[in-house]
Amino acid sequence: MKEVLQSHISLSESLYQVFLDASKKLEAKKGEILFFPQQGNKRILFIEKGLLRGYKIIDGKDYTHHFYTENWFATDFESFLTNQSGQLYIEAMTDVSYYEFQKETLLQLYRSHHELERLGRIIAEKAFLATVQKLTDIQTLDLKSRYQQLILKNQELFLKVPQKYIASYLGVSEQSLSRIKNSLIS
Repeated sequence: MKEVLQSHISLSESLYQVFLDASKKLEAKKGEILFFPQQGNKRILFIEKGLLRGYKIIDGKDYTHHFYTENWFATDFESFLTNQSGQLYIEAMTDVSYYEFQKETLLQLYRSHHELERLGRIIAEKAFLATVQKLTDIQTLDLKSRYQQLILKNQELFLKVPQKYIASYLGVSEQSLSRIKNSLIS
């Protein structure tokens, strides 16, 4: 985690220790749900190892919203920022080890350490930009291009995530994704 944080902010050893001490190191097994909708979210996770999937259930159908990968943060940001009930389930797609930060503790750190406040802004900006990019891709790229971009961006997903979740993330049926995959192979 230290190297990732230092790539974004100036972080002394003592400030890193303050940040680390504000967290709780936890683990989750594959299939474990870490966030549930209809609960206010007051925590953010830093994924040390493993992969998480954020998804919504709408009219009984599962929609993959996001994949959270190693060495970055995961949360239901809408709920985290608004203090409203969440909409996302966040599930471990693999065994996961992570650091959990409580919102109130983070806010206290932001107030007392400018560099950590900057880190919070960077996390929020990256989450926003990822959402904007996904929306732009859905609006402007065909399925084949979106699929190819996802492979380039994170090939590991295709080894760890069932095809139905990748199809849902891309906004298509599993059958449509199969057709695209087959057309690329032939």
